[in-house]
Amino acid sequence: MNYHKRFIIEKSKDKFYTSHSDLTLVGLGINRFTSLCQRLGELPRMIQGAISHANVVRSYFGLLCLGKSDFAAFEYFRKDKFFINSLGLKKVPSEPTLRQRLEQHAETFQHIVNSCGTGFLHKSGALFSPLDIDVFTQDNSGTRKEGVSRTYKGMDGFAPSPLIWP
Repeated sequence: MNYHKRFIIEKSKDKFYTSHSDLTLVGLGINRFTSLCQRLGELPRMIQGAISHANVVRSYFGLLCLGKSDFAAFEYFRKDKFFINSLGLKKVPSEPTLRQRLEQHAETFQHIVNSCGTGFLHKSGALFSPLDIDVFTQDNSGTRKEGVSRTYKGMDGFAPSPLIWP
């Protein structure tokens, strides 16, 4: 079920402003253009009344989009109504729940997130050109690094997969 609140964007002199207003677009992208919540909902359920996998993953996405990767930073945002509404969260996990669930299900969540990232690009109608490819060229001779291959214009480089779970 989608709990994403619709926001009206307008200029105002007397309304509340937030430094993380772009989360509305993140929430919209996740909830409208991916099957993330549905796919996470198909996983075996936790105990009755537990925070859903979808709410855990969407909460962490929100944290990452704000440039925060440490779980302790989540405590500040879990009480922020704008954060909650922007991501369409019905229930908000605690910091320990967020950390433990992501550690327990990292492999499964990573697979789902990666495939939903590709689905997002298709459903949102994203357009790409050769200029959208960012190649970081480096000398990988003598290494066993995964993902090393010939890249743009035949240069050796490492192109990391998009949406890799930290």
